[in-house]
Amino acid sequence: AKAVVERDLERKGKKFDDVFADFSTEPVGSASIGVVHKARLRDAKGTEVAVKVQQPGVEEMFRSDLKTVLRFCEIAMKQHVAPFKEVERQFMTEFDYTGEANNLKTVRD
Repeated sequence: AKAVVERDLERKGKKFDDVFADFSTEPVGSASIGVVHKARLRDAKGTEVAVKVQQPGVEEMFRSDLKTVLRFCEIAMKQHVAPFKEVERQFMTEFDYTGEANNLKTVRD
């Protein structure tokens, strides 16, 4: 998980050690698409945060699986196409951790 966070921060021009003073190696929670780690920011307050880390490749796997289900439904069970397209539309927000963080900031502020 730490490597995933490091790569993401590097893409944003930041260094892991400049952002975090501490980062737990063991997740404190998990779900189907990711895990959550406790961390402490390297800010003036040493703010404790939860860092959600998406499992690498999980979004691509989900999209591939859903595409297969949709193709099957288009052939054999047309009545299920529309509901599965709605599932796809709703579930895509689950992969957008940046959007989720922005929404949380909006609520907090």
